[in-house]
Amino acid sequence: AGTGNLADLFEGMYIVPESDAAEGLNLADCFSESIYDTEDALAELDTEEEMLCAFIAFQVNKDIEENPDLQLGVGRYQDVAEATERFGYFKTCVVEVQKINEEEDDWEAELKLLL
Repeated sequence: AGTGNLADLFEGMYIVPESDAAEGLNLADCFSESIYDTEDALAELDTEEEMLCAFIAFQVNKDIEENPDLQLGVGRYQDVAEATERFGYFKTCVVEVQKINEEEDDWEAELKLLL
């Protein structure tokens, strides 16, 4: 079941992308790195809702202390348009990583840096 409007749930803490998938998203499920941090987890991302949840988790879990250049993320985007644009880049990146992992047996591609 949906949890309401995602932007309302974030209560101004984050600027999230526009997506119809937000209505059905359980926000509590969208904070763990385990959503995107293994080849198997990435391979399972195939719906808009799963991609949005992974995007939020990826942004929330950026280690800004270790990488001070990462001063962007769902809490730092200027507006919904920027967040939506970056969500599109994220989806493209995930699909590319999925393709690489399907073709490669010797090494595993992963998401590391996405502003």
